[in-house]
Amino acid sequence: MRDKMKCSVSAAMALAFTILFAAFSNPTVALAQDDDHPGFRTANRTPGCTNETATGTYGYRMTGIIVGVGPFLVNGVYTHKPDGTMTVDVQLILGNQSFPASGSNGTFKTNSDCTGSGKFAMPALNLEVTYNFIATDGGDQIELLNTNPGVVLHGISRRISKPRGTPSCHNGMILGTYGYRLDGSLPGFANVAAAGTLTHKLDHAYNAVGTLTGADTFSFMGQYASRSFQGVFKLESNCRGTASYSDSLGNRINYVFTVVNDGDTIFLQGADPGTAISGIAQRLR
Repeated sequence: MRDKMKCSVSAAMALAFTILFAAFSNPTVALAQDDDHPGFRTANRTPGCTNETATGTYGYRMTGIIVGVGPFLVNGVYTHKPDGTMTVDVQLILGNQSFPASGSNGTFKTNSDCTGSGKFAMPALNLEVTYNFIATDGGDQIELLNTNPGVVLHGISRRISKPRGTPSCHNGMILGTYGYRLDGSLPGFANVAAAGTLTHKLDHAYNAVGTLTGADTFSFMGQYASRSFQGVFKLESNCRGTASYSDSLGNRINYVFTVVNDGDTIFLQGADPGTAISGIAQRLR
């Protein structure tokens, strides 16, 4: 009886090893059987983008430098139109200067592999701005790289309105508390960073201006200071906003912001001359 059981177990093991060996010795068959697996289909899917993929109004931020000049920061919106034209509305930090700028007479082209390029005139810089991009997340996100000589500038954009639509933001979209981080430079400090929380409130639903409070820890070239602050904010219908506050260190700060992801994410940028600092705020869950 015991010998028969040993024989049965041995035979079963031999059969299992035979099947396993056959599968490994013929990988083509094994792979063919997995062709219909969702993960396999996704990994082998070929991109198929058109201009329509990257069309709409996008909120964006870019950070970098102009060689020999200094920091170069961008915060605002651009619109890729279905006819292949585009416009831009932003706040710029250029060296020690901060000023609004617009771009017009722009064009863009999206390739079938979801890469693309564009250009537009920016009179405030006396420059034709050129850029490359990659449309990701079905066109809801676009990775950006400036391609003008002497400029090192890159960033990210998120779609805030669909093709042929218009942005429709309001103060109520950004009520609540956000966690945020900032980095860049300030007068007298070549490298700074901060992280903290920020809360937006409206005393009345019809108020045009809301209030903000917050607290963070700031690193000034590796020397740390904690602070609290309070101020006001206003968000326009184009999803761009302005804010100002006074902090416990005695500073008065102005900044601009752009709202994306239906208010869950805010792109932040200082607006005071010499304040080359920017970052991202994310709504707390």
